[in-house]
Amino acid sequence: MKISVILSTLAAATLVSAGRFHDLGKIENTNVLPNGYIIQYHDNVGHKDAHNALNSRKIDYKVRNEYNIFNGAAITVNSKHDGKDIASLPGVKNVWPITLYSIPKPQKNTKKPTDPETVSLHSMTGVDIVHKKYKLTGKGIKVGVIDSGVDYKHPAFAAKGAKEGCFARWGKNCRVMYGWDFVGDEYTGRNAPKPDADPMDCGGHGSHVAGIIGANAMNIKGEHKPPQPFIGVAPEVTFGAYRVFGCNGSSGDDIILAAMELAFNDGMDIINMSLGGGSSYKLNPTAVLADKLIARGMALSAAAGNDGSQGAWMVSDTGLGDLASAVASFDNAYGFYHSFTYAGASHPYSVSQGWGKPFSLPASATIVPVFEKSGTLTDGCDAAIYNAANIKGKVVLILGDFSRCASGARGEIALKAGAAGMLIQTSPFGLANLGGNPGFPMASIENKAGDALLAAYKKNPANTATWSKEASNFMIEGGGAPSDFSSFGLDGDLRSKPDISAPGGNILSTYPLAKDGYAVLSGTSMATPYVAGAHALYMQAKKSKPNGDVIRQVFKNTATISTNTGSKTMASAAKQGAGLINVLNAITTTTSISPDHIDLLDTVNLKKTVKITIKNTGKKTETYTLSHVPADALNFYSEGAYPTGSPKIEDDYASVSFSQSKVKIQPGKSAKVTLRFKQPKKGNAAQFPIYSGFVVATPNKSGVPVHVPYTGLKGDVSKVPIMDTTKGFPAALHVDGEGNLKDIAKGYKFDMVDNRPVFVTRLGSHTPNFTIRVFDSKKVFRGFVNTLNAGSAVGWSGRQLNTDDENKMVFTPWIWTGKVLPTTNATAPITLPSGSYEIVVASQKKLTKGAYPADYEIFNLGSIQF
Repeated sequence: MKISVILSTLAAATLVSAGRFHDLGKIENTNVLPNGYIIQYHDNVGHKDAHNALNSRKIDYKVRNEYNIFNGAAITVNSKHDGKDIASLPGVKNVWPITLYSIPKPQKNTKKPTDPETVSLHSMTGVDIVHKKYKLTGKGIKVGVIDSGVDYKHPAFAAKGAKEGCFARWGKNCRVMYGWDFVGDEYTGRNAPKPDADPMDCGGHGSHVAGIIGANAMNIKGEHKPPQPFIGVAPEVTFGAYRVFGCNGSSGDDIILAAMELAFNDGMDIINMSLGGGSSYKLNPTAVLADKLIARGMALSAAAGNDGSQGAWMVSDTGLGDLASAVASFDNAYGFYHSFTYAGASHPYSVSQGWGKPFSLPASATIVPVFEKSGTLTDGCDAAIYNAANIKGKVVLILGDFSRCASGARGEIALKAGAAGMLIQTSPFGLANLGGNPGFPMASIENKAGDALLAAYKKNPANTATWSKEASNFMIEGGGAPSDFSSFGLDGDLRSKPDISAPGGNILSTYPLAKDGYAVLSGTSMATPYVAGAHALYMQAKKSKPNGDVIRQVFKNTATISTNTGSKTMASAAKQGAGLINVLNAITTTTSISPDHIDLLDTVNLKKTVKITIKNTGKKTETYTLSHVPADALNFYSEGAYPTGSPKIEDDYASVSFSQSKVKIQPGKSAKVTLRFKQPKKGNAAQFPIYSGFVVATPNKSGVPVHVPYTGLKGDVSKVPIMDTTKGFPAALHVDGEGNLKDIAKGYKFDMVDNRPVFVTRLGSHTPNFTIRVFDSKKVFRGFVNTLNAGSAVGWSGRQLNTDDENKMVFTPWIWTGKVLPTTNATAPITLPSGSYEIVVASQKKLTKGAYPADYEIFNLGSIQF
C-alpha cells in the first residue's frame, strides 16, 4: 500500500480517552494547544482544592482561565506532566487538551449583494407578519454574540434616531451595551491573547452574524447605504459582543468557555455560537457548559456545521448538548424580482452584471428557443447554431450549461447574430448570477420557467412577452429547502441532531465598515443567528424568558416541514431537524408535544413503543387528529464501507400506529398517546439507511398543527463499518526519504529513532473507543500505542472528513516510538524493550458495552520489529 501524502498536510481525527482524560489526539499539534488543558472538577471541588492537588503532584502550571459555572480551569503545564497526570488527581472529573477552533469558512456564494434573493423577506419564517402585525422587535432582550467581535459603529446597529452605532463604554443610547475583547487583533490561537475592553470586529464574521440577529438597514443613506434595504430578525435587541477571534487564525476553547460564562454573568438571555465543526460526541467542553447555562435559564443557538458534502454523522460540537439547539441551514426562498409575462404566466428573471438594469423591449422582441440538431436546447456557444434560426430582433432562449463557454462569450455570439436579448435557463435550478455583456440584455431564468416557455412556444410561437416595470415578490426555485452544505446527522449515539433549520444560504448582512459595510455569506453560521433572533421575538411575545430547551420544543413543534428541492417527499430529519423555523406559528400555537424528538435507535435496539404528551394551552377544549408524515431515507453506505458524501435517497418508510387516532383535551390539560413504530419493510439493512418522519397532531377547530420528528437506522448499528477498508485502511507503513508513506518490506527492522513505523487509520463513523493495541510475541497485551505526533491511541472518536479543504483524503498517521500506555488509567507511557510486537487496531462498535474483543471491529496489522 502506498499513500502519497506528506505528513504535514494531514488533518486530524478527534480522539478522546475512555477514562477521564479526553485525549483529542490531534496530528502534529495542528488542532490543539501544546501543553494546554481544560480541567473540569467534581461538583464538590473548588479552585483552591484543585490548586492544592496540582501542587501536591509537583505539576508546574500556569492558570489561563478559571470557570465557575463550568467548575474548572484552563492551564498550561510547564513540567513534563500530561493530561493523564492531571486526570489522576483527586477531585478532577474531566480533562481535555485545549482545542483550537477556526471561524467556519463561509460557503461559496453564487449571489452578489444586489441580487434580490440575498435579502430575507422573512416570508418563509413568518417573521414578516410578526414584525408587522404583532410589532415584535426583540426590544428588552439581550443577545450575546460569541464570535470575531461586532463593528458597533455600523449605522445598521444604531439606536432609533441615531446616525451611527456605538459601544456603551464610550457612548450613550447604544445597542451594543455589553462586551469584551478576550484576545486582541494579533491573537491567532497559538500566541498569548491580549485582552482589552474594545470588542471591535476586524474579521467580519461576527458583524455579519449580529446583523442577521438585529440589524436595521432599511433607511440608511449616504456612504454606508446598503446595496439593498434589509432588516434583521429582532432589530431592537440589546447586544453583547464577546470577541474570541483575532483578525486571523483560530481561538482556543479555553477562551470560548470564558466568553460563555461572561455572557451569562452579563445577563444575556441568548447566546449565539456560530462556530465549531467536525464530528464529535456530546461530551466536549463547550457542549457541557452550554447545557449548564441553559439549565440555569439561558437559551443557546449553535451551528450544526457546513459539512453537508462529507456525508453522515457530521453535526458539530456545541449544539450536541441535550438542551442546546443545533441549527441547520435552508436557502433563501423569496426575493423581489423584475419579471416578464409570457403565455399568461409571470416569470422572475435576474439580469446579468454587465447589463445591470431591467429589460425594456418592444412586443416584437418575441422569445425564440434555439435548438441543437438533436432537438435539445442549445448552450449558445457555437455561432453557426444561429444560422438556421430566425433570431434577429428576438430574445433567444438557451440552456445554462457553462461547461463550454461563459455567459459573456455566448452573449457576444448572439449579439453579432442580431438577437435583441438573451434568456438563459438555469441548470439544474434557481437563478444564476451571470457576468454577461454591458451592451446586451441578458438574464437568467429558473429551470421550470424555461420548461414552461418551451411548452408555450410549441403551442404558439407567436406569443409575445411583456416586461414588468416594477419588481415583485417571488418564491425562487431551489429556495426554501435545506442547503446542500448543511451537515447531516445523526450523532454518535444515534441521537436526533440537528434540531431546527433557518435561512442560511446567500444571506446579505452587515460587515465591518472598513470592509465595505455589507457582504453576502452562506453557512449554518448564518442560520444560527436567525434562530437566536427568533428566540428574542418569542421572549418578547410571551413577556417571559423560558429556558432554551423549552423554547426549542416550541420551535421544533411548530416548524415547517420541507421537501428537498425538486422532491415530493419530505427531507430527512437528519438533514432539516424538525424543519424550517416558523416564528409566527411558535408565538400563536396553543398546543405542544413532548418530547421534542424521538430517537428510535437501530433495529437491534429499536424503541418500538414511545409515549408522547400533547398539551392544550389554549382556552377552549380541542380535539386533535394524529397522523404520520414519512420522510426521505438516507443511504450513505450503498457504495461500500465509507459513507458517501451525498446519500442515496430511498423511499424506506417506517409505519406508525396510535393508541388513539383522535384525542380530546380540555384547556390547560394534557393527554398521553402511545406510538407504535415498525421499521421500514424496504431498505437494505446491510447498508444501514437512516429513516425518519414526523408525527403530527392537528387541531380540528383552529390553531397550529404541531409535530415531533423521529429518526432511526435500519440494520444493526454495531455492524456499521468504522474503518475505511475500501481505501486500504488500516495499515502499518513507514515514511520514505521524501515523506511519503510506503509498505514495510518483509523482515524490516526499525531503529525507532531515525525510522519509525506509522500506523494509518481512517474512520468513517464514530466509535466509543478507538484503540491501537500492542501484543508481544507471546500474545500478551502490553498497552496502547503512544505516538510521537498524536498521543495515545485510546478513546472515543468522531468520524473523519472525506476530504479536507484542499480536496485531499483525510486520515490519521500514528508515528510509533516504541512506547505504550499500559492501561487506560495509566498516567504515563512506558518504553517497550526491543523485540517483535503484534499491532491490532480495534474500534468499539456503537451501542455496545465495550467487551474486548467481542464488541470491537478488529484488524491485525502484523508484526513490527525494533
